[in-house]
Amino acid sequence: MLLSLSLIGGCSDTGQSPANSGAFCQSEATPIPLIQGDGYHSPLKDKTVTVRGVVTFVKKGKGFYIEDTDANRPVTSSRALFVADQALSDSVWPGQQWMLSGRVTESGSALDKLTSLADLSGHELCAENLDVPETGMQLPLNSREREALEGMRVSIAQPLFVSDVYNLSRGRVTLSSEGVLRVPTEIENPGSGAQQLARSNRNRSLVAVLPEPGIGAAAVGTSVQVATGLLGHNGRRQQFFPDSITILKSPPQDVPEPKSENSLRIVNSNLLNFFNGDGRGGGFPTERGAETAQEFEAQSDRIHAAMARMQPDLLAVQELENDGFGPRSAAASLLGLLNDTGANDWAAVIPKTDRIGGDVITVGLFYRQSLLETVGQPRSLDSPEFQRLSRQPLAQVFRDRNSGRVFLVVVNHLKSKGRCPDSGENADQDDGQGCWNAARLAAVIAQLPWLQKLAAEAETDHILILGDMNAWRREDPVRQFRTGGYTDLVETLSGLPQHSFLYWGQTGTLDYAFASPALLKLARHAEIWHINATRPQRMEQPRPWLRASDHDPVIVDLDFSQSETSD
Repeated sequence: MLLSLSLIGGCSDTGQSPANSGAFCQSEATPIPLIQGDGYHSPLKDKTVTVRGVVTFVKKGKGFYIEDTDANRPVTSSRALFVADQALSDSVWPGQQWMLSGRVTESGSALDKLTSLADLSGHELCAENLDVPETGMQLPLNSREREALEGMRVSIAQPLFVSDVYNLSRGRVTLSSEGVLRVPTEIENPGSGAQQLARSNRNRSLVAVLPEPGIGAAAVGTSVQVATGLLGHNGRRQQFFPDSITILKSPPQDVPEPKSENSLRIVNSNLLNFFNGDGRGGGFPTERGAETAQEFEAQSDRIHAAMARMQPDLLAVQELENDGFGPRSAAASLLGLLNDTGANDWAAVIPKTDRIGGDVITVGLFYRQSLLETVGQPRSLDSPEFQRLSRQPLAQVFRDRNSGRVFLVVVNHLKSKGRCPDSGENADQDDGQGCWNAARLAAVIAQLPWLQKLAAEAETDHILILGDMNAWRREDPVRQFRTGGYTDLVETLSGLPQHSFLYWGQTGTLDYAFASPALLKLARHAEIWHINATRPQRMEQPRPWLRASDHDPVIVDLDFSQSETSD
């Protein structure tokens, strides 16, 4: 941490513009650091005090920040205070010095509260046209160090990185030091290591409210410079208000590997609630997807462009509307998009039950009939682990028409980490895996022998497991796939680090392709195409296939013409 105070201006400085030399401006003031104290809460809460400070930042209609510029004040406590007075905020501006009397209050959450001066009983403008103070600041900062800077105007010399763009369209972004943040259990085992990394991520990050004109549709990983700003607070958490923000370097746009001549390309893609209304242009808003026909058209255009770029031969999807496979179903709309990408030979794997499970969303398998043929009936697992928790997996045996080889594909969508129970094995165990981890693990354990049975019936040992597992790389469900003898193709063929999702400003992998030992020998390429997760929502993007979903697609190329034996 770097703290360096530059005190510019003050009541005794020459060259200032006196505004009022009345008795109130000359009266004794309580030092703001004494009001802030050394802890999270003011020791003078509910006391009436008189303070003197220079205005550093104004929140019109809410209040303004002042800072104590006395060079003799201690630096272990914040020198700043928020003045919660809506009417006065319309009459002040930075560089003014005010004398104010009011009641000390604390507002916000249990720990991270905003210390304010409210219920003003007296105020007087004492000077104008003063320079505002600046205090040097450097990330990482722990919560105590941030508390000591609450409300202060700071300068930051280090470059920062955009690490969260979820609210970028609303003018808010998370910045971090030392590069983008990683989900703790993406790189650390659950437990103490993950908890320590989570603390480090918090210390390295800073939520910023951007000034106009902002930074456009910047992606996660963009390097920026912010020289000065105010470390404010919204009553719930600290917020940084930079005076300006400059983009230093943007990450390059990712381009997928071209498909080799003899490869069969398989893609897994979470569609982000692909709901087509009534299938005739009406029926909007939908239960989980587009709110208007125009939104669905824009979503369809992006998915179409992404599929045209990837050119899959077999597509596994999640978050498809679970309304069957009829002519007006969401599956039919997706088939239309696929047939319009250049190969007009797509078909859907249709189970006997038409709908797969009882959830409003489901998984799906789509394939090119000129390259693949189905062998036997599709199968779905409806054991207790897949009832009202993880979505039922869909499995199908395919025959590659060119080589005649048979392989089994299954698509998954395991239980998410949301809507946590308060107690029990599925509650958050505070080990970094979030809630419903036990349910996801149980789903994997139940699925593995089922897949072995299906493969044995088809007389194949080529098994490919695809899906959104809602589990990061080091978590129990993913490790269970590895324990069962399956290999993560992307990690093996493209290396680490990887990511397919952005979660609270941290990148990690939720979407996977696992291969059995026999199928691993036929895998020629596997990657995650970074076109969605790290791009902001509700903003115009450079290309139409960017931000079609909140997950990045997984691409796998298999070459069935190759021998499975090693040299």
